[in-house]
Amino acid sequence: MIPKQTAAGQGWQSAQGADVELALPATNAPHRRAVLRALLWLTIGCGVFFASVNITVGNHPVAVAELTMAAYAALLLWVIRRPEIHLDRWILAYLIPFCTTMMFACWYRRAEPTVFVWPILIPVISYLLLGRRAGFWFTLVFLCISLAIFAVKIAETGDVYAIAAIANVVLCAACIFGLSHAYEVTREQAEARLRALALRDPLTGLCNRAGLSEAFQLQRAQADRYGTPLSTVLLDLDHFKRINDDYGHETGDKVLVAFADCLKDALRESDLACRLGGEEFALLLPRTGLDEATQIAERLRNAIAAARCEHNGHAISITATLGVAELDASDDLQSLLARADERLYRGKNAGRDRVMAA
Repeated sequence: MIPKQTAAGQGWQSAQGADVELALPATNAPHRRAVLRALLWLTIGCGVFFASVNITVGNHPVAVAELTMAAYAALLLWVIRRPEIHLDRWILAYLIPFCTTMMFACWYRRAEPTVFVWPILIPVISYLLLGRRAGFWFTLVFLCISLAIFAVKIAETGDVYAIAAIANVVLCAACIFGLSHAYEVTREQAEARLRALALRDPLTGLCNRAGLSEAFQLQRAQADRYGTPLSTVLLDLDHFKRINDDYGHETGDKVLVAFADCLKDALRESDLACRLGGEEFALLLPRTGLDEATQIAERLRNAIAAARCEHNGHAISITATLGVAELDASDDLQSLLARADERLYRGKNAGRDRVMAA
């Protein structure tokens, strides 16, 4: 096997690592858009209703704040209908004014003690919209502000019943804070396990076709943005069926695992190795042109040919045929793989155990 190389530059890292996240940022997840849309509608309805109530009892500053927030929520509802927007920025654009309006309503001197029931919402909506880390800090900041307002209210009123009512609400908000955090941690862990099952081949631990597709979208965007090349290599093990026929499928699986380990050792940190199915594998090589990708493929071919897999005292060797292609401006993943696949089969027809790149 050949030593692992280190890729120059920064950015996306190999999907062989345990910490890699190929997904889009959590705040762009579809369920967050649905939650935000529902909250905006609730904000509009509740803002109009409570503004009417506060106008009736003479709390005009609070009514103005609530009507302003309702109008702002209507504007955001129109903005987020576009799928291409950066949703996490608009989530903050909603949450900060919403919670600020809530703090103003709690601070207003004529407000009823029951207004402190609203901070209970902060942990729930923060974790739903921002995720674990950002949701924690956002909740902590605004619950601390609520606690400070609560302390001022105690100093002003001295009403033991009002103090007890507000304290109950604040303590309830703190409990919901803890429960929301525990739930979000558990949800993220479960989601990570499901993603690992969905994007990885269970036998070799490499990415599967779905993982390759997701990684390609990210790398294609970076290649377009920075003008860097992107190449792929398709690999097919030569005469792999003979191994299954001669030694059994269990031994064939061991050979596939050993082959996957060979790929991991041979590639750079920035490269991605995938198992497409059976004995067919693919490599995604960011910031790599056709000539360099061909050199990598040739080194990999030599490493595969030199590797051995032991079975009942017998050393099983295998070779591979590789097809190389570089991304063109008009390519998608399917066309890029098709071009590499055409070259791979030309290599098969020419005698196998070779690299074809033109």
